[in-house]
Amino acid sequence: MLKGRMELRLDGERRLLNAGDIVIIPGAVEHEAWSREDTEVVDVFAPPRQDFLVGGAPAYMREIKR
Repeated sequence: MLKGRMELRLDGERRLLNAGDIVIIPGAVEHEAWSREDTEVVDVFAPPRQDFLVGGAPAYMREIKR
């Protein structure tokens, strides 16, 4: 977290993150985050995620048009 505050649900546990905090999320662990103010976050993936490298939003992040 570079700036702001964010609430994170990680595998059923909720945490409040502040600027300077670091979280490691293992692969395949369900997680969700909410930012209620201006927030800057850096995501790093290892190994790199191919769906993020091709450009645009990954399929699961695109809005479903009905």
